[in-house]
Amino acid sequence: MGPFAKPAVPPAMAEYVSTLQPAGAAASAPPQQTAYRLFRSSDGKTRVDTGNTSVINDPAAGKTIVLDHLKKTAQITPSLPQAPPIPGMPQMPQMPGMPAAPGMPQVPQIHMQDLGKSFMQGQEVEGKRYTIQPPAMPPMPQMPQMAKPPVPAMPQMPQAPGMPKPPAMPQMPPKPPLPTTAEVWTSPKLQLPMASQINGAFGQQTSICQKAVPGEPNPAIFQAPPDYKQILPAPPKLAGIPKPPIPGVTPPKLPGM
Repeated sequence: MGPFAKPAVPPAMAEYVSTLQPAGAAASAPPQQTAYRLFRSSDGKTRVDTGNTSVINDPAAGKTIVLDHLKKTAQITPSLPQAPPIPGMPQMPQMPGMPAAPGMPQVPQIHMQDLGKSFMQGQEVEGKRYTIQPPAMPPMPQMPQMAKPPVPAMPQMPQAPGMPKPPAMPQMPPKPPLPTTAEVWTSPKLQLPMASQINGAFGQQTSICQKAVPGEPNPAIFQAPPDYKQILPAPPKLAGIPKPPIPGVTPPKLPGM
């Protein structure tokens, strides 16, 4: 393996149950549960089964296959863009001396806390807690004031002596946005999340791994079934390309010929 080769990931299969308890007006609603399975091969292919849909990602081939098991269709599209960086992972430092682009939003502050080690489903896991503090909302820009036409000054009424002006009402500062906390327990051997809990303004989402089995999955599950109808992406239309002449049809003559 070369120095810049992508390291192989351990192949595995895992089953999860995710529970979402919304916040706000929907807090009284029952929690929403979703079960899904994850398959991962040693060369980086992944498959996620949820309900009647399966999503297969093949990074080597640069394609993503979405299987609809009810319609028996396989929609093939180019690979999805790379996932956002994991909270807490170090980012590339900015070159010194380069000024920041004007108007760019501030990066949220991320704090990581090590929770130590434990065991889940017979696997040794490592826990980390991430606290993501979003930046404060910038103040709303004030509307520009229109220039008032000149008005001749009117004689002012004499003020009563000794009447003080009422004090100006202090402006309340905007409340800072609530932080989002995420507690993640990961198996370093399988490189899979075993348990996670995310709390934020949306509510609380908990994902628990019910079963984790190491080993190479069947390669056939990363392919579209032969009896499924394949839906390929439409080719892009190129402007300015004339259509080929149809046999037996005389093209119209240009004026002046």
